[in-house]
Amino acid sequence: MKNLYLLLFLLSFTSMAAETKTERFFNDHLIIELSTEFKALSDSALDKRYGKQKNPPAFAFSDKDKSVSFTFTQYSTPADKKNMNKIHKSLSNILRKSNDKARWKKDKVYNRLKTKVAVFEYEIRSIGKYQYNLTYALPVDGKLTFISFTTTDKKYKNKWLALARESMDSIQLKDI
Repeated sequence: MKNLYLLLFLLSFTSMAAETKTERFFNDHLIIELSTEFKALSDSALDKRYGKQKNPPAFAFSDKDKSVSFTFTQYSTPADKKNMNKIHKSLSNILRKSNDKARWKKDKVYNRLKTKVAVFEYEIRSIGKYQYNLTYALPVDGKLTFISFTTTDKKYKNKWLALARESMDSIQLKDI
């Protein structure tokens, strides 16, 4: 009987694992696995949601409730392994000033993907508002690139955060 419970537990765990789809961005220089729960925004939806931003994302994905998003934004700012510490310091100052009430989880540079990756992770809580952010800033094809995950779904934050971390861990950079 114990073995049956163990087998049922293992089967339920594997059925909960998210299905993923490989996505390629910026002329195949960046490859990532995203949960199939995220759907790509059409050009018109992308423009409607982010069009007023100075540099809107080139690509965006969202859940069906629009409470979770993954965005991919590339800037003309030159970026490489050598200047990522300097870029991190500048971005950290900007983010901390603009989100002074945020609870910071991570704000550092890691050696990953044969480069340096700045990671910013913070949570904003206020009356009637909730937002959890996880952003990777990294050089892709010589340009500063942001991969940002955001959720406003406090109730399912841990589920979405686990999916986001899996996606972030799947990133591959290709030198073409």
